[in-house]
Amino acid sequence: MDEIKAIKALLAEDRPEAWDALPDIDLYMDQVVSYLPRQSVGGKAPAVTSAMINNYVKDGLLPRACGKRYHKEHLVYLTTIGLLKNVLTVKDMKLLLDQEIQPEQEKAFYDKLLRGIDEAYGQVDTAISEDLTEERLAVMAMRLALQSCAAKAACEEILAVIRAKHPQEDPKAKKEREKEEAKRAKAQRKAAGKETQEA
Repeated sequence: MDEIKAIKALLAEDRPEAWDALPDIDLYMDQVVSYLPRQSVGGKAPAVTSAMINNYVKDGLLPRACGKRYHKEHLVYLTTIGLLKNVLTVKDMKLLLDQEIQPEQEKAFYDKLLRGIDEAYGQVDTAISEDLTEERLAVMAMRLALQSCAAKAACEEILAVIRAKHPQEDPKAKKEREKEEAKRAKAQRKAAGKETQEA
């Protein structure tokens, strides 16, 4: 079937740009949004809007822009988020990205991500026979759906193990704690200044 050949071609060939092909110039928000469809995988492009990008920053998934400009590293995060949001919650994506992407190591992570995409999509491509008949389409779709369910369940359990070993502080609680620490430090400086004046 020609449709199956087209699906297999997308699974085998449709990939995000390599690191060296990502823009070297900084991009503004609207340029980022218009660029991201090039980062499609298996025929699915990351659907991202400027509002979503702002929310990703608020949720701690994406580093803040540098003076309203986004670097190549931001594209790495957004490409990854575009893939993962299909199967993970924001909380789980944050946990995974915090574990996987080290500061200034975005290129190494991205190269690993692209290899992982090749492997995962290649396995699915191999599982689908070019000779698949119309009568067997629903059987194959069900098999793939069940494999997706199994992989998602296993992923969630593994993330629960990671979360237990690396508990994350709630971002709101962290901000409150930081505010309290800043107030305390300010009060201590003020008190130290009074003692100096009295002495």
